[in-house]
Amino acid sequence: MDSEITPLVGQIVIEPLEDFHCLKTFCSGVESMDIFIRSDFRLSIENHYCTAYVAKFQDEIVAVFALSFDSLDLDSDDKDELASGFASTGTPNIDWNYKDTFYSKPRYPALDIAYLAVQEKWRGKHIGQYLISQIAEKARSQTFAGCQFLTVEALATSEYSAVGFYSRCGFTANEVRKPYKDTLRMFRTLYTNEDEELD
Repeated sequence: MDSEITPLVGQIVIEPLEDFHCLKTFCSGVESMDIFIRSDFRLSIENHYCTAYVAKFQDEIVAVFALSFDSLDLDSDDKDELASGFASTGTPNIDWNYKDTFYSKPRYPALDIAYLAVQEKWRGKHIGQYLISQIAEKARSQTFAGCQFLTVEALATSEYSAVGFYSRCGFTANEVRKPYKDTLRMFRTLYTNEDEELD
């Protein structure tokens, strides 16, 4: 992140979304996202599909996001890329005596970024990347349940694509793009050998 932006993100406060009225003027600049935020988003939360949070800078909402529990299915190609270090998401940091067990699993526990949007006037300030790093840190530090990956259905329409953003945040595609689908399922490893080397 740029040094001039670091102080800004360091002052962002993340808290649970409690007042839906504050989203009436939320504008991400992407029409389909804004329509969802002002209508069906509340229903998703009230019906326990996800838990929502707001990111604030000096009491102004700069972003909104929501999280859900998930599981990640990886095919043999995905597993080969992870094990070999070719996956952009990083090689999972697992004990050598657990590797066979790990790679034989049919699915893996994950935390899904069900929704993430930054106010249009705050875009370009690395707030989205900061929130991804905070979500990853919370997923690693929580002790409620096992969690090995982050997942997301990245919006990929002619109006707007978030695929590039998530790729820059360390996510890789979990499927081939489908012309009839307006999202791309992506995932990111929470514990990587690369992280260990940085410690």
